[in-house]
Amino acid sequence: MRTQSGKQGAPVTLWHRPVQPLPVQVRPVRGETVVSYLFRLADANGFARPTALLRTVGEPVISNVRAGMLEHHDLTLNTLALARLETLTGRAAARLRLALPSVQTPRADVRLSSATVPLISVYKDSAIRGHCQRCISRIPGHPNIRVHPGVADSICRRHHRWVETTRTRPDQVDLSCNVEIITAHRRLGRLLLAADDTWTRQQLWCTAEIVTRWHHQDRRTGRPAGFDHLHARWDRRARTLPSADSTTPLLVMPEAVALADILCDLRWRRHLAMAHGFDLVSFYRLVARRLGQSRKFGDQLAYSYQGDPLKEWVMRHRNLFRDIRDQHWKRVDSHYPYNPRFANAILPELHRFR
Repeated sequence: MRTQSGKQGAPVTLWHRPVQPLPVQVRPVRGETVVSYLFRLADANGFARPTALLRTVGEPVISNVRAGMLEHHDLTLNTLALARLETLTGRAAARLRLALPSVQTPRADVRLSSATVPLISVYKDSAIRGHCQRCISRIPGHPNIRVHPGVADSICRRHHRWVETTRTRPDQVDLSCNVEIITAHRRLGRLLLAADDTWTRQQLWCTAEIVTRWHHQDRRTGRPAGFDHLHARWDRRARTLPSADSTTPLLVMPEAVALADILCDLRWRRHLAMAHGFDLVSFYRLVARRLGQSRKFGDQLAYSYQGDPLKEWVMRHRNLFRDIRDQHWKRVDSHYPYNPRFANAILPELHRFR
């Protein structure tokens, strides 16, 4: 958008104009896209076109700024554009980074390298989803707030609703009657804070797949009798959800998080990688305890010859460290005189087992 300014009528873009704090301010939602935040600001301040506020922040490197970009687009700002956003919102960059992921970790874009022109780069992200519908209903005007998954909370803390929607699971789920899932989500939050976020989510993805496969087993496919207690628990939990078929990830979330907590423990990862095969039963018994199952359940996992997704993961993990394990025990067995503490004294460092 351009306006005429000056005696000679030279075209002046919106970002040329000096900016000042907008009269009406709105608070950004944690995980919100910059596009969503600016559109809400524009609406609160009576802008006829919300894209005008985007162009006031900075000049788009590609002319793809339009009203329909709200659903699945966000933008990256260069330093000058961020400074203008600070002024417009009355919020320091540090505060904006806490709420807006694309400001906290901007995408690299060489087109934003200008030191004289405030620039913005719009990009598409199909994973962008909606905010909690109950929270939105409490905001005047019921704005369409869009957030980044993985940064915004998966469960609304105020309304106890699962809001991590996707294209295949578009419905938000009321979890007010399911304390187990809410507790597991909080436990996952603590786990993510204690370790590398990306790596921890990878372990959760593995454990969710493992537990989902357990859930899909039945008698006809050879489900072991030891899983009956787990399936009875899942059946009870399913009755608190709107549809068991459409909420399988939620259904098994408590068990997936409990298992992820173990697989993120580097001491147990080292034990699985370095111990003799007959010494793995302690791991399976720990899994049984964390899942609220009997010791017999752990022994069944350890000694069963049936294909099991958890045992498959353990074997893949052990195969990654086969050479290191063989070298370790060769050194231990050749040590003289025998020292029972020597094997533990020369174990590889924990960080190697991520």
